[in-house]
Amino acid sequence: MRLVSVDIGSTWTKGACFVLSDDDGLHVTKRAARPTTVDDLSRGFESVVAELTEGGHADQLFYSSSAKGGLAIAAIGIVPDLTAEMAKLTAYSAGAKITNSFAYELSSADISALRASNPDIILLAGGSDGGNRHYPIKNASALAKADLGATIVFAGNRDARDEVEGILAGHDLVCVENVLPSLECPNPEPARAAIRDLFLQRITKGKGLDKIIAATGREPQPTPYALFEYCRSIADLAPEFGEFMIIDMGGATTDVYSSHEEKNQGGVIRRGLPEGKIKRTVEGDLGMRVSARTAATAARKLYPSQDLGEGSSFAEFVEKAALRPETLTNEADEARFDTILASANIAQSVMRHSGRSHEVCTADGMVTIQAGRDLSRVAWVIGTGGYLAASAGFNPREFISNLGTDEHGKRVLAPRNARYLRDPGYLFPLLANIASTHPATAVRAGLQTLVEEI
Repeated sequence: MRLVSVDIGSTWTKGACFVLSDDDGLHVTKRAARPTTVDDLSRGFESVVAELTEGGHADQLFYSSSAKGGLAIAAIGIVPDLTAEMAKLTAYSAGAKITNSFAYELSSADISALRASNPDIILLAGGSDGGNRHYPIKNASALAKADLGATIVFAGNRDARDEVEGILAGHDLVCVENVLPSLECPNPEPARAAIRDLFLQRITKGKGLDKIIAATGREPQPTPYALFEYCRSIADLAPEFGEFMIIDMGGATTDVYSSHEEKNQGGVIRRGLPEGKIKRTVEGDLGMRVSARTAATAARKLYPSQDLGEGSSFAEFVEKAALRPETLTNEADEARFDTILASANIAQSVMRHSGRSHEVCTADGMVTIQAGRDLSRVAWVIGTGGYLAASAGFNPREFISNLGTDEHGKRVLAPRNARYLRDPGYLFPLLANIASTHPATAVRAGLQTLVEEI
């Protein structure tokens, strides 16, 4: 059986043809890539498919897309560490990037920020079931008056739902179950499903994605959503692999996924929300090309002794990379600059993804307060994305394990002794598509393709 999988990225549209053997083995027979045709995504897509099939057909075709800038969501909750954080985690797990995050009551400045960022979806959460009704209702009123044009997904206190529906009558509104019905029971799945449906029904229209749907009879998955579910498949179907982190670094964003199950430890008090086994964060300001300027700022902090300031060769390269995302390095100095950018992206994004801990003195003695997930004992870090896939010999282990404390003096709970695996064929996004139908086969093929960098 011949399977074709294509991923339409912001810069490149890439794909592979796989043969599924009788023994459930999956083997790559051909690769193809084209610059993404941003004016009409279908042109680049059709060109890649034609090369992979040589004008013939595929028994099964899978594809995903993170083009058009991805799925942009603004998240609104009440308490920053609770419902607002739950709204963000839900949006991330649905494959979105967060344009704004707000807590408590929306101000006029918040509404102005929403207008400026122009999100596709506003995820309105807040209040456990039977709890606070004031803020969800006040924020619904503010959104009704603002008339922003985004689809609003209400996933807050069910006791406020009827009033919210009345306030937002006539607006583009979808209501689902509360993302946090009680503090002990996060419930992201209904909102995730609604966000994905909205991506498929509305956001895929235009820029040629609707043409691809009509031609293939199949809808795309958001690329980060597919990778999130692929992480879940690896954790469920290959538990012997252990806990892991995936860093997917592109030109515009750096996505970090982790598979980790928190366990209770003596002397540790956990603060904040309980997190799911699989977590995704996306750093929309960290990337190798479009977001190179922000990455350069992080690099200057990571390498204070190097000449990376304004007017340096590094600064000139960063400007070229940001203005021309298709830039490929062809000189030794430029290759070194890419390594510096990659190291800074990874250090910053892993720091943001990881939890924190610090000690406090109580009447019962010294205890450790932990917020977020403790990834210090994660076994594997996997690198994928254009630069990480292609960079044999590059190993970010040092930059990750040396993450000590943050700007508040709290310990960063990043992996300490993880081994680094590279996805040399940049197959993970393509296998993630196939995993929707052939999960065990795609997991086995993905783990077999990884190469350890010492």
